[in-house]
Amino acid sequence: MAGRPGPSSEESAGALGRAGEAGGQAKSSQKIEDLMEMVKKLQKAGSLEPKVEVLINRINEVQQAKKKASEELGEARTVWETLQKELDSFPYGVHMTWPFYLCPNLMILRLHCQEKESEAQRKQTMLQECKERISALNSQIEEEKNKQRKLRLDFEEQLEDLMGQHKDLWEFHKPEQLALEIDALDSNKEQLLKEEKLVEAKLEDVKHRLCSQFGAKGCSTITEGLFLRSQEAAAVVHLFEEENRKAQELLGAAAQRQEQLQQKCQQLQQKKQRWAQGPSLQSSLGR
Repeated sequence: MAGRPGPSSEESAGALGRAGEAGGQAKSSQKIEDLMEMVKKLQKAGSLEPKVEVLINRINEVQQAKKKASEELGEARTVWETLQKELDSFPYGVHMTWPFYLCPNLMILRLHCQEKESEAQRKQTMLQECKERISALNSQIEEEKNKQRKLRLDFEEQLEDLMGQHKDLWEFHKPEQLALEIDALDSNKEQLLKEEKLVEAKLEDVKHRLCSQFGAKGCSTITEGLFLRSQEAAAVVHLFEEENRKAQELLGAAAQRQEQLQQKCQQLQQKKQRWAQGPSLQSSLGR
């Protein structure tokens, strides 16, 4: 029995040596805590997108550390089970003679296994929290992208509207366009004057023919005489009405054209005012 304790002491010493390696696991725990701190800082800072790859790398490191810790935990359990079997195989009297160097080692191994299990569980919990945080951050990034895209589209629409207003104002204020509008108005005015003179000339001609036919005295009584019932009078009235109708149509068309031009001028003035306010709107959107 004096020769048996030697191997058990060596295995216990080896187990204690591996327990000393547990201090290295504190580094992986520190990495997880650093990862959580970095996620919190990213949430406060708002710049999330460029750090996703860094978070993924940190998670991979944590997973590797967890795997290594699991392997060490398995080794510690194996050693503990081996020592427990050896202890159970000894007689009761031998048990009572080894409490000073074997039982403390078993307690250390048991505590070491419990610590490993707790550490692995804590790392698993922190890893799951990190994954949930990353998923939430990705959702926030996508939402922010959608908002920026919508703002960009709204700005482009407003910019196109301002450019269209500017183009309309430019077209209206071009000297060539103004000259064409003035020429059209002058042409309509001259046409109306010609029509009016033509009607007056025809009326004078009819008047002269009537006076030459009935004499000077007959001219004063043509409204009450046979002339009112003659074909010539009917032709004159019809001609006068026709010319008057044409003149009224031309006058109406000219008035309508003038009204349209006035409305267009007012619209262009309003567009010019909005265009003048456009740079302030664009600068506010830029901010």
